[in-house]
Amino acid sequence: MFKSVSVIVGSYLLSIILVLATDPLLSRLFPGDYVRGRIPSNNALVASTACFVVVSILCAWLCARFAPSRAGRHVLWFFIIGEAMGIAFTIPNWGKGWPHWYWLSWLVAWPVSCWIGLRLAGGRPNAQTQPVKSLSAV
Repeated sequence: MFKSVSVIVGSYLLSIILVLATDPLLSRLFPGDYVRGRIPSNNALVASTACFVVVSILCAWLCARFAPSRAGRHVLWFFIIGEAMGIAFTIPNWGKGWPHWYWLSWLVAWPVSCWIGLRLAGGRPNAQTQPVKSLSAV
């Protein structure tokens, strides 16, 4: 149980750290856009969203890859935590002048990214599943 919670929470915390780590890169790619009190340009926000998608896929893959069992269930909880936090951040920022598509794109991209990360981790046999013998083999 502890390992499961650690994998899910660790993957989510890593996603936060990596998303925040893209800020210096984006501020170099879009000088003047990432300034406190200023809303970035649409091009900068699209690049930010693309970085978010890549980070989300990577972290969902890591969550599935290191899940002790039932990778799908671990990624589902990873998705639920992320979507809840996304909604919690979207609500207070909705009326602050940022384009609405930006917040909505992150909320829509999160489940898709989680699914892609889970699919990329596929092929790893489930640790708790035993192969079932068919009746013809008996």
